[in-house]
Amino acid sequence: MTRVETAEHGPAAAVAAAATLEVDDGFAVATGIECSAPLVDGRRVDELVKTGHVERFAEDFRLARGLGVDYIRYGIPFHVVNPGPGRFEWSWVDEALEACRAAGLTPIADLMHFGVPDDLRDYQSPDLPERFRLYVRAFVERYPWVRYYTPVNEPFITAAFSAREGRWNEQQTDERAFVRALLHVCRCVVMGAAEIRAVRSDAVLIQAETCHYTHPLVPAAADCAELENELRFATFELAFGRELPDVVARHVVDHGATRDELRWFERAGSDENWIVGNDYYATSERTVGADGRLRTSGVRLGYYELAHQYHERLGVPIMHTETNADGRAAAAWLESQWADVVRLRRDGVPIRGFTWYGLVNHVDWDSALTVNAGRENPCGLVSLTRRPNAIYRRFREIAGGARLG
Repeated sequence: MTRVETAEHGPAAAVAAAATLEVDDGFAVATGIECSAPLVDGRRVDELVKTGHVERFAEDFRLARGLGVDYIRYGIPFHVVNPGPGRFEWSWVDEALEACRAAGLTPIADLMHFGVPDDLRDYQSPDLPERFRLYVRAFVERYPWVRYYTPVNEPFITAAFSAREGRWNEQQTDERAFVRALLHVCRCVVMGAAEIRAVRSDAVLIQAETCHYTHPLVPAAADCAELENELRFATFELAFGRELPDVVARHVVDHGATRDELRWFERAGSDENWIVGNDYYATSERTVGADGRLRTSGVRLGYYELAHQYHERLGVPIMHTETNADGRAAAAWLESQWADVVRLRRDGVPIRGFTWYGLVNHVDWDSALTVNAGRENPCGLVSLTRRPNAIYRRFREIAGGARLG
């Protein structure tokens, strides 16, 4: 019988010194628990349920500690915790977070991951930002010991997949709907961050967001590519209270935003306490042709180059917050991403960490969660049966080496 490697086994478990993760110092290797929860054709897709984490959280935390990590990206199911206005159900979260802490892990609390409560339905709802603010306040007051946060996971992808590409939630394919979703989600980021800072002035806010680039295939596509390559920074610039570039401001106003809305972000946003999270995959780079359609290009620039672009544009520390690859491609992808992180550190870029996401294989991400096939995606560090995948040992070596400096 093959022994499952757990927290009790392996050299990384013996390393005593915890990794430091601060805005202005430190470096940590992390993992996470996949927790996407969009609505698809009115059906809730809950990866915490589909991966079995809802029942096996204590086991998963032990496995994570066995890797030698100190930090874990951890999603709080907004739709479960806050099923209606003023209603909160904390029982499962209480148990899960206590088990996380008991295992010696520090959670990076992810408070909204692609889905909203059933009564709100989607990202067009004007009630979402205030509802989210009250939920965040309730969370930080209940768990004042939690210090690390991702208020909203991937705001750009949330808006694009829901309202531009028609995959989830409102399932619209309209630029006005995309802009409205983007503004609502970014308002959630700003309001949520303010509530967190009010309780934890020392909070570390990590905005995990898509790290992408669009390559024009023909001269006629250059303007479209330029717009997309400016839009990729918009969620950060809105959250940080910065003035949008003219090309982006014109685009969002032409598609339903008002100048007063943009001024609100300039007044209310702040880059205080923030780390820019980069989520980079083999699908993160795209091409656009004369027809204006975006298509995956494969790796052309790579994470190393794009990380430099994000840091130079935004001017705050960065972290590689999410990546993975399936099956046989995983080992080479892990090495390539880690090599880019090492190069960035040698360049003096203030990069605060590296994350393989997630710990457990995902389910149905081969269809971006749109088909309920129950298909296991072998992109994690352990399988759905919690057996180590091929890259488990190598990731543990990386995590242990990073802790040792």
